[in-house]
Amino acid sequence: MTGSGIRALWLTPYRRVTRWLGFVCIITGVLFFFGQPLFVDGPWAAGSVQANSTTREWGLASWGELAGARNVNDIHGGLDGVDQAIWFSLAVIFSFAVSVVFGALSIKAITKKLKVDPKSDDTDGLAGLVHRSYFSNLPISVRNFRLEARKFWRDGVRSADRWSLIKIISGSSSQ
Repeated sequence: MTGSGIRALWLTPYRRVTRWLGFVCIITGVLFFFGQPLFVDGPWAAGSVQANSTTREWGLASWGELAGARNVNDIHGGLDGVDQAIWFSLAVIFSFAVSVVFGALSIKAITKKLKVDPKSDDTDGLAGLVHRSYFSNLPISVRNFRLEARKFWRDGVRSADRWSLIKIISGSSSQ
């Protein structure tokens, strides 16, 4: 993200600090996810990884059982698919919210430091996030989408209809 120059999604106003913070978050997440059975009680206690649901005990896993400890069936205390989908969706929404809020704060610091007027630039989408926050970029993107959507659907559908697979197979294509 820092290499693309989209500053409104940075967590800090500084490129190097944002890179290190991203690196630390990724490494911490991986270590916490895979190492959690070593320091959090769960259905992966010593000797319980291969046990059935009636004999499984809660506790800490050993180093030898760490590889199998993360594979916990939902009847043994793991999450079922619906719970995983809910937690994943909430995590995505939370990460987006954190990125937008911290990006809005950092873009203010960046534009003050660079003496850039974010209102003078009329670009939208990801290019607009270079000097504007998500909140100030959203109305411009929505306005441009409304202006271009009708033309896109009219021309895009017409051009897609020319190379339609059914028309090509049936031999009625204009190509």
